[in-house]
This record gives sequence, C-alpha cells and structure tokens, in this order.
Amino acid sequence: MFHEDDASAVGRDFFERKVIGYDEKWRGAYARLVDALQWSVLELSVFCRLPHGFTFLDIGGGAGRWTHRIATHFPDSRGMLCDLSPGMVSQARDRAVRHGYEQRVRFRNADVHDVAALLSGQTFDFVFNSHHLLGFVPDPGAVIISLTRLLSVDGLMVSFLPNRWHAAFEDLAAGETEHVVQSLEGSRWATNSAPYRHLFTPGEIRATHAAANLKVDLLTGFPSLIYPDIHEAPDARSERTLQDEKVFQRVLTMEKELLIDPDSGGRGANLFVVASHATPHIR
Repeated sequence: MFHEDDASAVGRDFFERKVIGYDEKWRGAYARLVDALQWSVLELSVFCRLPHGFTFLDIGGGAGRWTHRIATHFPDSRGMLCDLSPGMVSQARDRAVRHGYEQRVRFRNADVHDVAALLSGQTFDFVFNSHHLLGFVPDPGAVIISLTRLLSVDGLMVSFLPNRWHAAFEDLAAGETEHVVQSLEGSRWATNSAPYRHLFTPGEIRATHAAANLKVDLLTGFPSLIYPDIHEAPDARSERTLQDEKVFQRVLTMEKELLIDPDSGGRGANLFVVASHATPHIR
C-alpha cells in the first residue's frame, strides 16, 4: 500500500528509474569508502550489542546491499527488507535466492509511513535505514516515532542521514548560491538529483529522537576528510584519488580514527545515528 501524495510518487518514480541498469559494482571508489566506514561503525557500535540470532528490519533497503551483507555475515540472523520501489525489492529478493538466505529474510514492497501498521505486533532487535531514507520524507520525526513501535525492548535504531551543512557546502561549491539558504533551512539539496525533503543537523537529530523517547548512543559522521566531487563523475578528483589502493587504505584508516571523535561528526558528508529506548518500553 502506498501513500499516493506527491512526495511518495516522486520518490518511487526516482528509485524505479534507478533500477534500470543498476549495478552496485559501478558505484565507485568513494561509495566503497562510505560502505567500508558504515560497516566499521556498525561493527563498533551495533553488532556487538545485539543478541545471538538477532532480528533486523531494513527500511528503504533498496536492492538489498546491507541486508545481504548482514544476512551472510550473521547466518543465524533473521530479517525483513521493506522498500517503496517494487523493482528494488525484486532485485533484493533475487539476490537472497541466489545466496541461499531467502528462508531467513522476508521482502515487502511498502511505504515507510505504512510499515509500523503493516508489521504491528512484531518487534526487531535492529531497525535501520541506511540510504538517507529519512531525508525523503516530509516529517522524519513522525516516521521515527512510528518505527520505534517496532523496536524490541533492548533494540537499536540506526539511521544514515544527509548532512544539512554538507549540502550547503556542496551547493556553494557548485555556484548554486541562491539555493544555499534552502539547504541551510534543511529543505533542499540543489546539486543532488535525489528528491530530498529534509536535511539534518546533529542538534536536530538529538531533539527528534528525544521526542520519540529514544536516547542517542552514538552520533558521528563520515567521510570527513574527503568529499565526493559535484555530481560524482567517474573521472572526478576524489574518485581518481581513491582508486589508488594504498591511498584508499590510508584514507580509510584516518577516517576510522575520526569515527570515535565526537567533535568530528558534524563535518561528515553523512550523519550516522545509533539510538535506543530512553526509558523501559512497555507494550
């Protein structure tokens, strides 16, 4: 079931177009760096806190890149992937079949606004959105509150969010001076073709989670030392730099060191949040 308002329709159409010719191998060296950092922070702050045989919910999971990685690294885990795009869900399901974990992971085509109602009565140890999902909805706070209902008593909520300050930096670097104010207001990312509705700051993230009775256990950001070039062209400077494997590993090491520095998060191109129930959860 979809919410057929403008936001959902635009988002669905955008990601359905991405399905055509989609190949993760073409994502580039910068994207590989972001994935490596995201996996590293998950290992440091999330997986070590989850029970054996944990359950997970991948919201806006796309073609299943993270579901695949979790399901294959943790063969006792069980989960579900939900995404607005039927094409992306189909790709994720096909990948599960190819790699033999389709019995442990369910796949559902759904709007994030409907997920809490569709899965009412179910809970998960790990609820996450790793593709800037909350940046595409008009009211991220309401979505977080709804998803909190699906979180187990000791569960962890993890979000990967677009950084408002980085969007303004990128807009200004591209000469989009008239749109920088909109980026700073959190309403537009002019140089990014994705249909963002909301951009975030660390302070806003803490306040939004507090309103959902969640405490932020970790708030960091990455990458902090290297940003993608505008429009992320295949021959862009950051891509050329990171294609040298020795340089890639050196940058990855430095970026990992910054992950644990609480003052570096605001500089990251993406913001990463781990949260848990602020008070005992009663159902």
